[in-house]
Amino acid sequence: SGHASGGRRTPFVWEGEKSEIMGGTSSKLPPLRTVKELDVPKLLGQWYVIGVIPTYFEKGAHNPVEKYTWDEKGKKIDVEFTFNANSLTGKKKSIPQKLYPTGYPKSTGEMTVSPMWPIKLPYLMMEVSEDYRNCMVGYPSRAYLWIMSKSPNMDKKVYDEYVKIAADQEYDVKKIVKPLHNELESKTSSQ
Repeated sequence: SGHASGGRRTPFVWEGEKSEIMGGTSSKLPPLRTVKELDVPKLLGQWYVIGVIPTYFEKGAHNPVEKYTWDEKGKKIDVEFTFNANSLTGKKKSIPQKLYPTGYPKSTGEMTVSPMWPIKLPYLMMEVSEDYRNCMVGYPSRAYLWIMSKSPNMDKKVYDEYVKIAADQEYDVKKIVKPLHNELESKTSSQ
């Protein structure tokens, strides 16, 4: 009850990334490796966030899910990010965002995301499985990372492989948290 959810005093999502948002990259990190080509229609649908180095708004998120819907008129993907705050039964929250591929139906992995107008931030698809059931999205400063799956039960081998790739790309993988999902009672069996 102590949370001001009128959106008035909420710190900006990418708090502490101001220099990067303003265009200056303070780090000497090499650019993240991204996938060369994506099949945008195959990205659409529901993604469960399985592992994350969270932004301010995602801290304490349970049941985090991103739903991607193609907006033909705007040539963008509408992203509806929903989660329960602080527990599996916590207050349901929704954060709409816009994801801009570099083209359609094919895009490079170097997309941009807009949490709010006029801000556009890098949304770098580092990995996507051949069947488009698993993916990993990074951020240039390594401050954020998302490992997502079309199933709440991501194959552990794939997950571990993604974590290793993130570590190789100079991520501090100790910061990755694994949000809890209600649907883990095996609605979908992994493979």
